[in-house]
Amino acid sequence: MPPSKPPATFISDLRPSRLATLEATVAQLEEIREVETRDGTTKKVRNARLKDGTGEIAFVLWGSEVEMVQEGDRVRIVEGWVKDYQGRPQISLGRSGKLEKLGAAPDAERT
Repeated sequence: MPPSKPPATFISDLRPSRLATLEATVAQLEEIREVETRDGTTKKVRNARLKDGTGEIAFVLWGSEVEMVQEGDRVRIVEGWVKDYQGRPQISLGRSGKLEKLGAAPDAERT
């Protein structure tokens, strides 16, 4: 029996307050910055944009995640957390999500 794959979701199907598994291309990466956390420590954070054939979504990378991807990389997010941020959906790995690199996107998908 072949190994099972988690169900994939398209960006256009994502809704806040849900876990989602999706494959997309890193369309944009912002500079890494540091923010102060609730407990007074600082943590690295980086905003990005993910896209697939159905749309785009904001993607937030925290801590060691900020160095994991480059623009143009194809990624799979497994059980990422979708939330509403300033009226728009945003995805992060949350507490239990995983980020897998699938390689570079074909040139036709890059922007």
